Amino acid sequence: GLAVIVLAGCSSDPDSNPVGGGGGGEQQTFQDFIDTLTSAEPADRGGLVDEFMLTASAAGIPFLEDTLAHFIYRGALSSGITVPGDFNGWSPVTDPMTHIAGTDFYYLTKTFESDARLDYKLVLDGGDWILDPLNPSTVPGGFGANSELAMPDYVQSEEINYDAGIDHGTIETFSFHSSVLMNDRDVHVYLPPGYATSPAETYPTLYVNDGGEYLTLAGMDNVLDYLHDRGDIQDMIAVFVEPVNRNTEYWLNPAYSEMMVDELVPHIDLNYRTLDSPSKRGVMGASLGGLVSVYISHGHPDVFGFSAGQSGAFWVNSNQIIQTISSGPELDVEFYLDWGTYEAEIAQSNYALRDALLAREYTVTQFEYHEGHSWGSWRAHTDDILKAFAAQTE
Repeated sequence: GLAVIVLAGCSSDPDSNPVGGGGGGEQQTFQDFIDTLTSAEPADRGGLVDEFMLTASAAGIPFLEDTLAHFIYRGALSSGITVPGDFNGWSPVTDPMTHIAGTDFYYLTKTFESDARLDYKLVLDGGDWILDPLNPSTVPGGFGANSELAMPDYVQSEEINYDAGIDHGTIETFSFHSSVLMNDRDVHVYLPPGYATSPAETYPTLYVNDGGEYLTLAGMDNVLDYLHDRGDIQDMIAVFVEPVNRNTEYWLNPAYSEMMVDELVPHIDLNYRTLDSPSKRGVMGASLGGLVSVYISHGHPDVFGFSAGQSGAFWVNSNQIIQTISSGPELDVEFYLDWGTYEAEIAQSNYALRDALLAREYTVTQFEYHEGHSWGSWRAHTDDILKAFAAQTE
């Protein structure tokens, strides 16, 4: 008969998931299964895979054992399958799956930190990029959804989800014309719960670059509602600014900075009940949006007293913004930075900017996560930005 191995995905405690196998009840690992599979007669391998998949599917795929993640695919392929993701720079050739002869079973085992959270996809036969059909967990991205690998100690963020049981802010959208840039863009203004019924109240304001994506991909309005409901932040207005020519505008562009400072901020201050003080006004963004946020605030500390960058692309123009800060005086601006260890050059530039800011004795809130360059990371940490901004404005 078939030698059947049953496994259960492990938590951070390997003894917390005893797994039965064979006739002895000894603990088995994924590697034990692979060893048994490869030593079995070819005719028996399909049955072993079917038995294993019952357990693996129940535990979740990728199949996790402590710091090991086992990517699995079943299907008929002509030239194989690879796993591009945050962990290999989205290379379609770096991490091929191993095929077990005589089966439709493919696997790849990789080691990650126990709290890592990473995006990935599968590439079939060197061509089609697909979501992992065995993994229902996906995260939104700028180029569509990706499959999500969340290691055992990663904690999902509940604040990004809409909660029908709490009070909600309102969002007003208008088209904003810039005479400086000679273009029009959508701007979405989040007004906190109670804004309409508290006509004497004035509010700090946070400007959000890539504003549309912070709403659609990061659920930042949900985060604002959640933190308001819990009393974690005071009420604030958030101005979600959509880009028009993103790379041009965010690439240390003084005209974009002028649009924000001389056109948009006065428009918001005129039409909404804002606190007109740099200590009550912040700007934030991700990637190039993080770069331009630091650039704007450092160039205009009289307007923005808080700046936040998530995975900021501070390497742009040979680290120009880092050199500017290193050679300049300390200004009255507080900074927030977060980045992922799986971001290579961006992580290095964040280290360098952080060190430059600290050398100039700026106040810096900083976080590093075992994540990549993705909205899955940024959306999970916008609550930290809001808390840091709220702490400054109190």
